[in-house]
Amino acid sequence: MPDINIIEQLKQHNSMTKRIFYILVGLLFFVGCRQTSANLASTKVVQRNGKAKSLLQEKSDTKEQRNNNATTNWDAIHAKYAAMKYKTEDSWELVWYKDYTKYSDSSPIDELKSMKIKLFGDSILYLNGKKLKVCRTVRDPFMYQRDALYYPSLAKYFANLGINITKSVPVLLLQSTMKDVYSDMLEYIYTGKYLALYCKGYVGVYKYISRKNQGLPSPTAHLVYTDADLYKDIDKEMSSKHARQYNIRAYKGKLKMLSGDRIDEMESGGGFDFVKLPSYKGFPIFVCLDYNEDDEFLIFTYRNNSISIDNCIEVLAFSSYNNEKESFAIYSDGTIYVKTVDGKKVHITVYRINDEGDFYELN
Repeated sequence: MPDINIIEQLKQHNSMTKRIFYILVGLLFFVGCRQTSANLASTKVVQRNGKAKSLLQEKSDTKEQRNNNATTNWDAIHAKYAAMKYKTEDSWELVWYKDYTKYSDSSPIDELKSMKIKLFGDSILYLNGKKLKVCRTVRDPFMYQRDALYYPSLAKYFANLGINITKSVPVLLLQSTMKDVYSDMLEYIYTGKYLALYCKGYVGVYKYISRKNQGLPSPTAHLVYTDADLYKDIDKEMSSKHARQYNIRAYKGKLKMLSGDRIDEMESGGGFDFVKLPSYKGFPIFVCLDYNEDDEFLIFTYRNNSISIDNCIEVLAFSSYNNEKESFAIYSDGTIYVKTVDGKKVHITVYRINDEGDFYELN
């Protein structure tokens, strides 16, 4: 069953975080109750043509949404954004956080999310414009094992990424002040690519995301896959034009999924359907339709033999808590478009995949 602490933590977030909550609840429910869900499923799920289909999917507005998605002129959208100019700057992005005291409220989350970080030569650190002198060193893990409540979770998180901080702990030592500034014991755990900050009972992990020289939308790129294609291919395998063109099939194998400080195992079934798309920059792309609650699409890159909920694009086909409807398109140049419709308002979000397989927003 879902981890209660994770759920309670996520319930306190804002509406955007609430969307991630639905993902995690659905995924954890699937993993923890695999056999039960296979036999009983959800009260919102019925069988049709051998496939589980959400009753919400049966509603006329959802069918209309499918039709609207199928008629979206993605090539016109791509041509528009491929012609635009972009400023691409590397950045530190919050990729994971956890309430390690179990008693904190959610107020630090927005503070962690809005943190502006710049680091120069492992010696000058800027946090929200505040200049701090730091130096890079290594600590014995004993102090962290004894005094840091967040350390066990952080050690598991990094271990899932192939980084070992149990034999020695790489840190940035705060030198310019004797007061903690989002630090603990005047230190920040720092691996070169990841930086941990601390705020009122929360630990937040930031990753350095490369955006420079990672490529831009190409006017010659071609459309590979859309949400409308996936709906067709779930009803009947390889029934969409793009599936036949690019040999996109349902993925029947098991997938290791990283979820913060835990590892779960995923496979198609029980309200989840996966398809495997062609690789980009050596990273296979997996798309999952989760129809346990609202229909939502989850887009992953496959790296280090796993997918990760911390590196995932979520697209809500429709929502039970607002009027937004979303659709997506994936292009051969690694550009992913998410179209959000709220009444008469239409917004396009553009994502790219960098050389490390990270998704990042292009703006």
